[in-house]
Amino acid sequence: MKVLSFLGTTIYKPITYVWTSDGHEQAYTTELFPEAVAHFFQPEHLIIFVTPQVRQHANLRELRSRLGDLVKAVDIPEGKSESELWQMFDIVTSTVGEGEAIVLDVTHAFRSIPLSALVIAAYMRRTKDVDVKRIVYGAYEARQPPRKNPKPSDRAPVFDVTPLLDLLDWLSGAQELLGRGDGRSLAQRMEDAHNFLHRQPNSDLKPKTLREVARKLSSLSRSLHLARPLEVMKDAQQLLPMLDAAKDELHAWAKPFGLIVERVRAEVAALAYESPERLDIENLHHQLDLIEYYLNKGLTVQAITLAREWVVSWACLQQGHGDWLSRVHREGVEEALNSIARQARPSRTRTELTAAPEWLQRVAEEFPIKDVWDRIVGLRNDVAHCGMSAESDSASNIEQKARELPERLASLLAPTLRTSIWGRRVVIDLKQLYGDVAKLEDLGLYLQSALEMAGEGNDVVLTGQAPVWLYLAVAHALHGKARRLIYSSPVTGEIVVFDHAAR
Repeated sequence: MKVLSFLGTTIYKPITYVWTSDGHEQAYTTELFPEAVAHFFQPEHLIIFVTPQVRQHANLRELRSRLGDLVKAVDIPEGKSESELWQMFDIVTSTVGEGEAIVLDVTHAFRSIPLSALVIAAYMRRTKDVDVKRIVYGAYEARQPPRKNPKPSDRAPVFDVTPLLDLLDWLSGAQELLGRGDGRSLAQRMEDAHNFLHRQPNSDLKPKTLREVARKLSSLSRSLHLARPLEVMKDAQQLLPMLDAAKDELHAWAKPFGLIVERVRAEVAALAYESPERLDIENLHHQLDLIEYYLNKGLTVQAITLAREWVVSWACLQQGHGDWLSRVHREGVEEALNSIARQARPSRTRTELTAAPEWLQRVAEEFPIKDVWDRIVGLRNDVAHCGMSAESDSASNIEQKARELPERLASLLAPTLRTSIWGRRVVIDLKQLYGDVAKLEDLGLYLQSALEMAGEGNDVVLTGQAPVWLYLAVAHALHGKARRLIYSSPVTGEIVVFDHAAR
């Protein structure tokens, strides 16, 4: 571990510097603070940056006489111009290797050097993975008692100003969150703060919700960047009350985040939806807001990818039935959209076309779905294939077309559309529970199998040839387990038995 320190030409006065860490106090009496730093932190090397004047001064000779080979003097300019500041930057960074640990002492630094040193430390931490253990300042002016002519036994605190460096990282994380929708860096800082505070031995005031907020924020960020709209809406919905509950803790222990928490909350609220698996016009509006969010954050690929799936979901809602999150169901709707889009292409003849289903033909008379689907599929395919084609569009044209997506998709929304369908269905064929003959004495086994298949909180569809008593028993057993229970047969179609998700 290295200490990076500075020395001036001032005639310093001896005083007892006091360093307190983790409840333990160390004291050292000296007029040259780098000597105290060497005592407190026991480095392998003490690098002293010196100007030409300091190089010839008695302060450096005295420090060397006391610490011997531990001291290595490195020449720096005085920092009187921008070019000299850059020279200093290069010199300081060259003394620290990749991944090394340092303590930075700015006590005897002159003019703007402390500010430059802070920026240099931030740079090395980011680009060279340097472990900045501490940034310290021996506060001679804060000595006690504050007499004009202090005695060596007077005590001066050593301030730990490392939080100033941490603040730069907090601000960078805040910029990532507000600028790109990526809160993972901030989340890691919150979790680190939570863990650090819980390791402190003598403190009753410890955060209770910081880690919870951090992990949900990280989850939301992953969902956003992997274009998972259902998870985005769910994570955002769950994060809102967490932010409200953690306000005091955020202001106390994650202050940089606490200062922007209201702005973050406003962004999260725009993404939240309490029933993401219920497809209705409100859900489509929320997904459209998410597409615009992506575009505003420069996440063009995510916006285009979601826009294509938005149209499929819109068509599922227009169809008005089925599991809109079933891959098989969505593939069927996609093929219907492809069929109706092909009909709009003049190069095709009638004999080459597969007719679109009647429900979509009716929808196409009211909405410009043929043109919208054709355009968005081409755009999405261009992006998905990474421009690996002679006919690929330029990046700037793709961005321009992406900015037009919200208006095109909004043209498909009709305020009169009041249909609501659910996704993630579990279909239970009761015939498969019992084989050839249903036996009343085996009812317990049938119910156990049905409950295992149904899971918790799903839409469950009961179908298949089975006696009435088995249907009734299974329906009763699923009450409180299933979100919605539906009976389906070729004669009746789908009949909702109960719906615990209805508003």
